[in-house]
Amino acid sequence: MKKKNILITGCAGFIGSSLAKKLILQKYNLWGIDNLSRGKKENIPKGIKFIRGNCEEDAILEKIKHVKFYAILHFAGQSSGEISFYKPLEDFKNNLYTTIKLLIFSKENKCNHFIYASSMSVYGDNKFKNYENNTPTPKNFYGLSKASSENYIRLFRFKGLNYTILRFFNVYGPGQKLDSMKQGIIRIFFNQIVKNKKLIVKGNKNRIRDFIYIDDVVNIVSKIIGKKNSFNKTFNVSSGRSFKIFELINKLKKIIKYKFKVYYVSGTPLDQKCVSSSNYKIRNLLNIRNFTSLDEGLKKFYLEIGKN
Repeated sequence: MKKKNILITGCAGFIGSSLAKKLILQKYNLWGIDNLSRGKKENIPKGIKFIRGNCEEDAILEKIKHVKFYAILHFAGQSSGEISFYKPLEDFKNNLYTTIKLLIFSKENKCNHFIYASSMSVYGDNKFKNYENNTPTPKNFYGLSKASSENYIRLFRFKGLNYTILRFFNVYGPGQKLDSMKQGIIRIFFNQIVKNKKLIVKGNKNRIRDFIYIDDVVNIVSKIIGKKNSFNKTFNVSSGRSFKIFELINKLKKIIKYKFKVYYVSGTPLDQKCVSSSNYKIRNLLNIRNFTSLDEGLKKFYLEIGKN
């Protein structure tokens, strides 16, 4: 049987590269695009046909127009709410504009399935659990670009393009490099603790987040590719459990053997205060019973950090 072609944008990033490793084992024929502005080339697994560049550029898309893609997984983009506040035009280009260009390419390519990495940021602040049918009320520019991208994707259904929108919550775990202080709460916390033995927390300790382990994310995405009853639908990709920031810090204190000081400072501009989630819809679709607990996931992540 001929291998199915899959394109992953952002293939050198944390989620994209982790997923690529899984899909290679599943015998897909993988193509990847990444400009390496944030992703690392060493993250890209062997066996993927890699093209370096911006996935919205015509010259880059020209290189793969001859390939008939079974699925296109659009995971590239700017993923920091804080960065989007200071650089909204960059956020627009790397998220909304890029998505529209990929949608046009996918339609012309007659791609079977367009899968989009959206974000919890589309929900804004909500004291209650967020369900997929909640009306998006983004609080920052990043959430706005993601919500706008979702709307473009839904309208492309009328052009005959099947889509699945995945709203990722706080993804963490092995493979997430400690080289960023702008995105990923757990990475940011580990980064400071390991390097400086102190933790500066931006924002209130009672902020609420849902953390999902990278293996659970990869499992979900790999199972949803080409799944017809996921077509033209939106799903939360979350653990379904929420924690306050001080609860996360207490868990880190139990894992890390040495003491570190914690300082609270003012939050980042337009930061979300409360983001919890229901994951019933994705669990029901894929018949998933269990997710990695936060305690187990933190231990695995910390063990990998200790090896590097």
